[in-house]
Amino acid sequence: RVAAGWMFDSVGWNVFRLAGDSLHFGGMILGLVTLWGARSVEGFSRKTQVLYQVVYVTRYLDIFVEAQGMYLMFFKVSFNLMTAGMLFAFSRLHASHDPNLDSCNLVALVLPTAAVAYVFSAGNGLREELWAYSEFLEPFALVPQYIVCYRAARMRPVTVLYVLAIGGYRTLYVFNWIYKRYKWHAAYHDYISWFGGAVECILFFDFVVRISQNREVIGAIGASPLGRILLHMDNSAGRLSEKIEMQTIGRRLPFGLSGNGLEDDERVKRQWDVSDKLVEEEGCQLLTLCENDGPL
Repeated sequence: RVAAGWMFDSVGWNVFRLAGDSLHFGGMILGLVTLWGARSVEGFSRKTQVLYQVVYVTRYLDIFVEAQGMYLMFFKVSFNLMTAGMLFAFSRLHASHDPNLDSCNLVALVLPTAAVAYVFSAGNGLREELWAYSEFLEPFALVPQYIVCYRAARMRPVTVLYVLAIGGYRTLYVFNWIYKRYKWHAAYHDYISWFGGAVECILFFDFVVRISQNREVIGAIGASPLGRILLHMDNSAGRLSEKIEMQTIGRRLPFGLSGNGLEDDERVKRQWDVSDKLVEEEGCQLLTLCENDGPL
């Protein structure tokens, strides 16, 4: 009986899971150290951190009602605290955050996933329903970060490494699920997690393929075909939300929760027009000075 229990644990705590947890933890440490070390949140998405905070809070409620081993308790508490630390960095270093890049419509992600989670878990108790919600939401938690990467004219390598670590851990978890299914057969199934992991891996591999085609270490990443679809959906969702909000409550939701709309696009365009005009005037002034100096 002891041997059987040990074998059960050796399958559940396999190398893929342990490696995935380590990669996840390392990626979060990298992000936290980068933000506070550089005193800048450039290239990072605040909305991704908001979504991850929601994921961890709703998923790890069991720490208050069930006994936890030191390993699980350490990671569950650490993920929540480090994400809170990332959000605190955004609040302190907000001057370096560009909301025009971080344009994802959170409402369009949070509400549909909540509805789907309720459909598949209704009646199982609040804690199980919230756990299901976290599993459906997590695949989309990196979407705001992908959008920032695809829109940015300059992307730091450390940001790419952060995305590779946070997205890559889920790939290792897929191998963990495959291994457990192979060992335990029909006795093991977790369809909600499998579905979420599949969606997350599709988005992640698309990002990996795109950056593998990029020849510059620092610069614009650009968007893949799937990335362009994400950007188009992001633009459409923001404009639709803007129309609905203006007609119903007469203003936009605060903190950019529902993405950018036409007014935001016009404001950015005016800022660029002013910037271009200033550059043109400075160029004309330099040209005039050069002509006045002339040859002696």
